[in-house]
Amino acid sequence: MRREHLIKHHLVRVRLGDKIDYTIPASATYGKPTEDIEYPEPLPANGDRTPAPKSPINYRGTLVANSNAPRVLTFESSVERNAALILQTNHDIVELLTQQPTCYFTDVFGIRHAHTFDFCAHLRNGKRLGIAAKPIMKLIETDLVGTLLRIKQQGMNGLLDDVNFVTEKFASDDAAHNAREILLSRRLRNQEEYQAALEVVKGVRGPVKFRKLFVGAEVPAHRRTALWCLIDDGLLRPVAPGRIEDTTLMIVTL
Repeated sequence: MRREHLIKHHLVRVRLGDKIDYTIPASATYGKPTEDIEYPEPLPANGDRTPAPKSPINYRGTLVANSNAPRVLTFESSVERNAALILQTNHDIVELLTQQPTCYFTDVFGIRHAHTFDFCAHLRNGKRLGIAAKPIMKLIETDLVGTLLRIKQQGMNGLLDDVNFVTEKFASDDAAHNAREILLSRRLRNQEEYQAALEVVKGVRGPVKFRKLFVGAEVPAHRRTALWCLIDDGLLRPVAPGRIEDTTLMIVTL
């Protein structure tokens, strides 16, 4: 799927008249961060459970939290992987942990059960939010909403302040693509390029194709990164939800 998307993206650019040069440059041109931040070795995952590294039916893997104190995040489905990327772009979340906490609850028959949340989000206001990330059909089949309500009603073992869930509707591949670009732009943020991009969008009236905003830039890749920083700051957004590409219509929200 990734290869097919790259081919489609290439053909669109050719049709739009772009002259594509695949020559490998002598030096890196994509990022020019104002501050060259050195990130320490990521801390190991510290969840209540560790998913098996392989599964014949589930999508498994790890990624590293995009923070100054990075930690390994584990996932065991594409919904969890996408959610881990998307949740990190939320400015209200200061820390995201995986496979925790484990809360105990009693069902209608008086039987005690345990549920381990896929994510624990520490919010800027000090609250802790337990998040379950599951495909919509799994959520229905297992009555996960009922489980979360029981956990909340029974006090969440004092480990959380609230509970919630996400499905592939929220954690889509397109939303994860956008989140990945936003997280990268945070690492490569250049204040001078940001101000240049800001001046460009200030003169925009009405919808404009994303690619029009970096045409004429000395280094288009630097302008593109700055535009993603504007998206991260809420100053630029797509007209309609979905994957942001060069031909996507954008609107300025200054």
